[in-house]
Amino acid sequence: MTEKHKTPEITAEKIPETLPILPLFDAALFPKMVLPLVVMQPESIQLVDEAMSQDRLIGLVVAKKPVEGEGKVNARDSLNTVGTVALILKMAKTEDNKLQLLAQGLGRFEVKKYEQEKPYLKASVKHIKDIETKDKEIDALMSNMIDQFSRVAELSPGLPQEIVVMAKSIQEPGILADMISSTINSSLEEKQQVLEIYDIKKRLKEVTRLLNYQLEILELGSKIQSQVKGDMDKRQREYFLRE
Repeated sequence: MTEKHKTPEITAEKIPETLPILPLFDAALFPKMVLPLVVMQPESIQLVDEAMSQDRLIGLVVAKKPVEGEGKVNARDSLNTVGTVALILKMAKTEDNKLQLLAQGLGRFEVKKYEQEKPYLKASVKHIKDIETKDKEIDALMSNMIDQFSRVAELSPGLPQEIVVMAKSIQEPGILADMISSTINSSLEEKQQVLEIYDIKKRLKEVTRLLNYQLEILELGSKIQSQVKGDMDKRQREYFLRE
């Protein structure tokens, strides 16, 4: 496997108004987050190769539903209109001609118009900034969210505790909501919904709702596991007493 290129510095002013669009089918990328991707389609590989030779910026847009046929994407019908500008941090080609990418989200955008369909999608986009306010309710939402997220991490063996430390260090409410949304076990549709909320307070409330639901599922699972273990222990004791 061979790796290419070093990471350039990208500022908001350098992000172009036209982006090559790479569809996502099983993941969503949020601003400031990092996502590993595997690219297999020839047209998508061409898109990445050309991006790597230029500014390494691509637009990632989640598909609304599974697309019939390999590599056939109808831009108007199959893709959401809100996506994430991403910088390709690393790109490596595998022996079977696939590409492995590590992409970092830079910001949200809305697709205004698809300018190109072949060989890959290219769209003119409008870059979106968060609608920010700072008040006591936002502080309370952030504090509650971190408490809930800490509990989710405790009940999720796959989540390292360091991720809670990372969440506690985030000062910006919008980034905190994005980070937690990208981490918890919510559906792709729910993640896309969060991506489409530009108002920070509304985004915090929506991620809190998703977080509470996830916590309820995990607590219920933990309770069931304890009950099952208790029943098994009781049966084992009764069996040994009978013996």
